[in-house]
Parts: sequence; structure tokens; C-alpha cells
Amino acid sequence: MTLTNDLEALLEPASASQSQANEVLSAAAPAPRGWESGVRYESGGTMVVTTPATEQPPNAEADWRARVEDLGLAVPEGWRVRLVEARHDPAAWHRDVQGEDAVTRPVWRCRYVVEPVAPAWLSAGDVDALVRDAMRRRRKPRVATDAAERALIVVYADAQAGKVGRDGGTPELVARVADRFARLDDHIRDLKAIGQGPTAAYWMDAGDCVENYENTAQQAYTNDLSMTEMIRLHRRITFEGLDRLAKRFDRVVAGTCGSNHGRVRRGREAVGPPNDDWGIEVMSQIADAYAHNPDAYGHVSFVLPEKWRETVSLNIAGTTVGLAHGHQAARPDKVGDWWRGQTFGRQAIADADVLITGHFHHFRAQQLGNGRLHLQAPTLDNGSDWYTARSGEVSAAGLLVLSIGPDGWDHLRLL
Repeated sequence: MTLTNDLEALLEPASASQSQANEVLSAAAPAPRGWESGVRYESGGTMVVTTPATEQPPNAEADWRARVEDLGLAVPEGWRVRLVEARHDPAAWHRDVQGEDAVTRPVWRCRYVVEPVAPAWLSAGDVDALVRDAMRRRRKPRVATDAAERALIVVYADAQAGKVGRDGGTPELVARVADRFARLDDHIRDLKAIGQGPTAAYWMDAGDCVENYENTAQQAYTNDLSMTEMIRLHRRITFEGLDRLAKRFDRVVAGTCGSNHGRVRRGREAVGPPNDDWGIEVMSQIADAYAHNPDAYGHVSFVLPEKWRETVSLNIAGTTVGLAHGHQAARPDKVGDWWRGQTFGRQAIADADVLITGHFHHFRAQQLGNGRLHLQAPTLDNGSDWYTARSGEVSAAGLLVLSIGPDGWDHLRLL
């Protein structure tokens, strides 16, 4: 029986006895909103049927079918009636005979679905055949995307130049960063080997580039660099990282954001607007230097926060990527709440599909909302011993990389 015939059968005229039953039911008071008798047709031919109220509760499927057919619907062969909702109304009022006073009487209000006995996909065979055919189906040829941008994102986070910890001081930091840059070279080569080579690169500095001297008292006794030396070291490391990308890609974009260790302070108090930040200043210095050599660096551009904002947002290969340090949230599991608030406030990262943060010194990836992704970058520093002493947790250093192409993000790795 075809779907058209099934529907015609369901709409066959009611018998005389059914018409009399409907006349008796019409004496009842109007049903509550949403419980009016009728049929709603769904895609694929399935129907949702709301039947008139009855004094008896619904019983077996034969009873359900009888109640549906009392509406004048004929359930065709191969279809079934399934109860999906039943409500008991202990004080429904009725007028048994037109003109008489209404009385209250408990009733049952029911809703049913009329659907095929077997799912449509079973008509092609049993489950074994379904799995076999799906697994043997040949994959469609990959659509050529040579002209589409594939972007490599490199997240440089929380190096905190000048900081001394369990993993050493400045010499160890420089050696660690150099090792990650070498691994980055290998990663780029690996992507090209599998036909997923990037066509552009994005350097995302997630903040806390220097340790600073104004966050805690111990910094004055544990740091191994002066303030100007910290800034100089960070500038030279950033220049080295960008220079490597500039030699490999025809398009390079460098972005950064405000952070707590990078903020210019007097004592522990921040001074100036949010963009009064050593990391933002270093990126501005490099942008000025590159502008003097357009032949070598004319394809490198820079994205910095507006004066009164700490975050930036970029369109990378069709995906909106936001960058924030992360200190705006008290805990890493609160970043999602902060992000939602930024969306309501129409801030720079309001429309971001991917949010990249640093600050919390460990890797975390969490999907939020409808397809949004929060990436918490690992640290590059010499260790947060105070946090380990308090929590027992030890953060592993690393350089976060991922790619973004026509189908979204992929190739997420920690180097």
C-alpha cells in the first residue's frame, strides 16, 4: 500500500454509529487549550491524534485504535496506534443534554500517534544488511579545495619571561620555546605530507608574556630578569616565531590581547586603559619594525585590542575566532559563563565560534552551546609551584596548534 493510499484510507468517511458517538461527545464543554480533538499531520505521513475526553482510562492498543477510529479515521494495514500522552482531569464539566445544567465528572484526555509498524529504513532489509551496505559504500571523491584557505593557528601563551620555577629560569624557557618551534616546523611538514598544508598562518599571543614585578611580592626576589629585560626577551622570541611563519606563508596575521601579568601596574593596581599592556606594546613595536621592510614583511598584518577592550576577534578561513587571556573568569569552568555575558554585551568576541584563552596554565577543550568551542591553551612558563603546592596539580608546558579550513577546525595538537 502506498503512502497516498494509506492517507486516503485514514480519511474514509465515518460510519453512522461513529457519527452518533461524535454527536454525544459534542455535548461536552470545550476541551482545554491544546487538547481539542483533531489530527496533526507530520512529515512522512505520521499523524498525531487528540481524541475526545472519556471517563475510562486508556487500556491496550485495541482500545487506543478504537478511540482513534471513533474520530472517523481508519488505521490502514501495516500501521499502528501508540499512546504518547494521557492526562486525568478530576473536575471536567459536562452538559449531558443540551439545555441542562453542567456537571463535573472526572475524565481522561489522551493523545496518540498513528505510525508505520516498522521504521521506513527497515524496508530496505534487516539491520545486518543496513550496516553492511553503509560500510561498503564508496566514499565520494574529495572536492578540490586548492583555492580555499587553510589556516594554521599557533597559540603562544603564558611564557612569563623572567619567572623562575621548578623547571628553571630564563635559559630553560628559551630552550623550551626553541624546542616547540622545531616541533612546529615538523607539524607544518606533516600537514603538507597529508595534503592538508596551510595556506596562511595566525600567531595568537594569549597574554602573560612577562612575569612582571607588581603582581605578587615574591616576584622581586625570584625573577632572574629586570623588567626591561623581560620585555626585550619576549620581543625577540615573538620576532623569531613570526619570522619563521613569514618565511613559509604568503599571509601571516599576528594578534594579541590584554592580560594580568602583562598589564602596566602601580603596585598591584592596574593603571591606564585595558590596552596599557606590555604584550600589546611589544606586538606594536614589531608591527612598526615590519612596516619598515615591506619587501620581507609586507604580507604580515597585526590585530590589537581597541583602547578600552582586552579581547580581539578574527575571521579565519570563514570561522570567527576570539582571543582572550582568560583572567576575566575566576575559574576555568567559569569561562563559558563569562563568554555568554560577552555575547549579551556585544563585545569583541560575541560572535566567536572558537574562543582561545590562556591564564589557567593547562590544556582544556570544551564544546559549548550550539557548536561553539573553548580552547584553553597550555603554558610555556617554568611552572606554577604555588598552585602545585595548593592543589597538587602540575601543568605540562606546550604550544597549542590547530588548523581551520572550509569544514571548520581540525588537526588540534599540543607541541
